[in-house]
Amino acid sequence: MKRYALLFMVVIAFAIKAQDWQSFMVENQLPSIQLNEESAGTSTGIPAGEKNPKLAFVLSAIVPGSGQFYSKSYIKSGVFLAIEVTSWSLYFKHQNDGKDIEKEFQSYANTHWSESEYWRWIANQAGLEYDEENIENLREWEQQAFSHGLHREKDQQYYEMIGKYHQFSWGWDDFREDNTIDITDAEITRQYNESGKINDNRYFYEQRRNAGNDAFKKATTASTIALLNHLLSAIDAVWTTSRYNQRVQTSFRFEPKIYDREPLTVLTLRVDW
Repeated sequence: MKRYALLFMVVIAFAIKAQDWQSFMVENQLPSIQLNEESAGTSTGIPAGEKNPKLAFVLSAIVPGSGQFYSKSYIKSGVFLAIEVTSWSLYFKHQNDGKDIEKEFQSYANTHWSESEYWRWIANQAGLEYDEENIENLREWEQQAFSHGLHREKDQQYYEMIGKYHQFSWGWDDFREDNTIDITDAEITRQYNESGKINDNRYFYEQRRNAGNDAFKKATTASTIALLNHLLSAIDAVWTTSRYNQRVQTSFRFEPKIYDREPLTVLTLRVDW
C-alpha cells in the first residue's frame, strides 16, 4: 500500500513551553483518528466497509463473476458471467448435436451394415457351418484370426469398429454387391490399399461418426472453459477484493516534529490508498 502524508504545520506549542510540550507528545502519542467510519471492524475480523477475500473466492468459485460483483467490480463481473453463460450454452448445444448425429449414424449402420452377413462371411473364412442361433464357435475363430472382435452389445466400440476396420467390410450392403463372399481379409486390405478409398456407405457412415465425435469434443472443450472460468474468476475475486480494500482512507494525528531546530507539534493528515 502506498502512503502519502500531507503535513499541515499547525503550531501548538510556543517557544517558552515548546520543550515541555514536545516531551509530553513523545511520551503520549495518540493513534491515528480515522476520518471515515470504516475503521471499526466486524465480528469476522474484516474491518467494517471492507470486503472478505475468502467470501469473494467462494462466491466466484460457485458462480463466476459473483465475487467481483460483491467487490463492486461490475465490468469484470459481467465478463466472467458472460463467459460462464456462453460456455455452458455451447456445451449443451454441441452435446445435443453430438447425440443427434450419434443416433443418425447408428440408425444408418443398422440399416446398411448386417451383423448376420458378417458372421456368415466369418463362417465361410473359417470353413465352419453358419448357425445364426449359435455363433460362439465363430467368435472363438474370430478372436484367433483377428486382433479385434465384434462386441456382443451395440455399444460405442461396436459402432466404431464396423466403420474403422477392413475385416468388417462384408457387413456393408454395397460392398457385398461388388464382391463375393470368398474374398479374404488380405484381399480386402489389398483392395483398399490399391484404390485408396472405401465403399460409399462405409465412407458416409465414417463421415457422420467423425462429425458426432467432433461435436462431443467441442462440448468437452466448452465444459473445460467453463471450469477454468470458475477457477480464474475465484482467483481474480481475491485480487479484486484486495484492491477494493486498498481504497483511499484518511486519518489525522498530532505528531512531534523538529522544525528550524525547534520542537513543534504538528497536525498530520494521512491519505492512504
